[in-house]
Parts: sequence; structure tokens; C-alpha cells
Amino acid sequence: MGLREFVAAIPKVDLNLQLTGAFVDDGLLMIARQNGVPAETDDFAYWTDLLVNPDYQRIDELAAVAGSWVRYPEDIARVVYDIGVGLAKAGVSYAEVAVTPSEFMQNSSMSIDVFINALNDGRDRALRGWDVDMSWILCIPRDNPRVGDDVARWATSATAKSGNVVALGLIGEEDAQPVGQFKRAFATARKKGIFTVAQAGSSMGADGLMSALEELEPYRLTETWGIHSHPDIINSLAESGTPIVVSISRALRRGLVDDASAYPLRTLVDNNVQVLLASGMPRLYRSSLVDEYVMAVEQCGLDLTDVVDLARRSIQLSFLEDERKKTLLDKFDKQLEFAKLSHLDN
Repeated sequence: MGLREFVAAIPKVDLNLQLTGAFVDDGLLMIARQNGVPAETDDFAYWTDLLVNPDYQRIDELAAVAGSWVRYPEDIARVVYDIGVGLAKAGVSYAEVAVTPSEFMQNSSMSIDVFINALNDGRDRALRGWDVDMSWILCIPRDNPRVGDDVARWATSATAKSGNVVALGLIGEEDAQPVGQFKRAFATARKKGIFTVAQAGSSMGADGLMSALEELEPYRLTETWGIHSHPDIINSLAESGTPIVVSISRALRRGLVDDASAYPLRTLVDNNVQVLLASGMPRLYRSSLVDEYVMAVEQCGLDLTDVVDLARRSIQLSFLEDERKKTLLDKFDKQLEFAKLSHLDN
């Protein structure tokens, strides 16, 4: 059985791809040099070494520093296009990309309209050249609640609506700020009719997850580490149908599990939680969405039926409009049969 080849061949969607964790090294370093970053940054060599050998306890800081090197609209378009090429090579047809605008705009004179247009310039090039589509989740950083209302306003603006922005997100470690600081921004998003996504469980486990669920009422959760040992939370998620998007690689790199076989994916699936696999920060985690699915089978006890269900469910629970979702589901069903014939033993 050619499991990896099969997984690579079926159309996949990635619902938690973080822009600053997916940069392509060569393109990023070229942009940094063009923008004069080495000359103005005493510890540039230190950070470039961390890109090669990440310190996973400083991964969010590393991603933010790398993002600060990307300062102009053409830089944004370039990194998005490069990410699209990487997605195509991994067989990803569509990705919902978490973007933190304040990380880019604080070092430049870009307005939010220019920033969103730059994202879509790169997206349009990737779509034309590689048939990879992307949408944007504009995120509030946990450690900067002051920008919460601004990001909510940007995410619900006319420019966002026409610029493939599909959701408002909250990203970062829970212990940075109380979750109640972001309640108004999430309420604004719900009132304006856009989706919401909250990262929870990163540093506070089940307590952080419950706080996010109760105070923010998100449509989707990401990370969610710690719920496997809390049957009440598992039952609540299963009953509500709230999707959770997880990365096995993230748990490995951050030391939450010693081995992928210890990741409680089977427990979540068996308890009818709407669990989805994503790459998170593929460049920094040294992984891909294909790797996530392969680990799910080879080390977490899932079978091919589970893999197909997870991949199809990711399309169904994406924030795509119904017509685009149907088109992608039709593509999935057609290519699934071809992948079975080509890569699986009969």
C-alpha cells in the first residue's frame, strides 16, 4: 500500500495554516536582504540560524520576527505565492491562512486595504499558476488586545468581504491576556456575519479551552491540547459539533508528546469530535499536511476510511461559499477514486 502517495494524491484542504510559520526560507531571506534587515539588525544571524534550527519554546517569537522582515506589498505577494507553490506540491487545493496584520503593518506604511490587496495578489498568482486557492483569517494577537477592535473592523470591512477574508481569529498563548479582552471583537464579528476562530489549549490546556468556548463562542477551535483527559469537554464538543483543528507535529515539536503514537487522535475520533488535521506552521515544524495524515494512520491508529473521512470533512467544514465548496467536493470524489486505483493494493 502506498499510503504517502495516496494521501498526496487526494485533494486536501488546510484549515489552520499560519502565514508566518509557512514562509519559504530562500524567498524570506531574499526579501530581508532587499529590505536591508541584516544591516539594521545586530542579531540577524541568530534569527536566521533559528529558522534552520528552531527553538520550539520561542516559535511564536521567531514567527513574529520573520514576519517583521516582510514590509512591502510586493513582499507580501511574493511570500503568499511561494506558500501556494508549496501547498500545490503537497496536494493541497485550498487553505485558510491565519494572518496577523499588525505584525506586518507596524513596520510599514501599508494600510489594511493595501495589505489585503497584496495578500490577494499572491493568492491570485498561485491560483492561476498552481490551481491552489487561499482565504484569509485576520487574527488578533493574544499579547496585543489593543488592536482587537481594529482587526474586527478590518475583518468585517467591504475590502475584506471582497478580498477573500472569511473569519476573525485569535492567536497566541492564552496566558498572555485574559480571553475576556477579546469578547467585544468576537461579538462584532458575529454581528457582522463572519466566522470566528480561536486558538485555545496552547498553554492553559482544558481551562483555556473552556474559557474560549464560553466567552468567545467561536465557530472553530485550533490547537485544543488537553481535552483528551476531560470527558465532559469531549462530550460538549461532540454534541455542539464545534470543529477542532489540530497538528500532531505541533504537539511533537513543543514536547506535548514524546512520540506521535501518544497523540490522542483516536480518542477524539472515537468520541465523535469533529476533529480536523492541519499543518499549522509547516516550515517551522518541519512537516506538511501529508505528514499529518500519514502519522495519523501509521502511529495514531486511524485507518484509510478515517483518513478519507477527515479529508472530506475538512472541505465540508471550511468557510468556503457553498458553490465553491461543492466544486471542491466534486473534485475530491473524482480524484479519490483515481488515487485508490493508482496507489492502494487491491
